[in-house]
Amino acid sequence: MGGFAITGTDLYPTIIFNPRENIFHIHGISTPESGKDFYQPVITWLEAYSILPNKETDLHIDLEYFNLSSSKALLFIFYMLNEMHAAGHKVKVTWCYRDAYILSAGRDYAFMVKIPFEFRKVSSKEHTPQELNA
Repeated sequence: MGGFAITGTDLYPTIIFNPRENIFHIHGISTPESGKDFYQPVITWLEAYSILPNKETDLHIDLEYFNLSSSKALLFIFYMLNEMHAAGHKVKVTWCYRDAYILSAGRDYAFMVKIPFEFRKVSSKEHTPQELNA
C-alpha cells in the first residue's frame, strides 16, 4: 500500500503515513476550521490500511496545539486504531507533549480507547527523526 502525506502549515499539521518505512506521524499545529474535512483523506487512507496493516502500527502524535474540530477528528482516528487493535493487530500511540494541556488531552484519549498510549515529554525545539527525514 502506498503512503500518505500532507505538508504542514501554520494552521495544519504535517502528516506522514508511510507503511513501507513503518512511519505514522502527525505533528505541528492543527487548527483547521473543519477538522472533519481536513482529516477525511487521512481517515479514508486509514480505512484502506486497516484491511491489511503492518505487523505493528505506532502512531506518533506531536501536536503543539489543536482546536476542538481537530480533537473530534483525532478521536475518530483513535477509534479506527482501536478497531484494528480489537481485531488482534499490534497498535500503539506515542503521545508527545510540551505542556499540561496537551498531556491532559492525551490522557483523555487514552481513557476513551483500549489501545496502549506511551507519553513522552519533548522540548519545544525537539524534532523527531521522521520530521527530519520528511
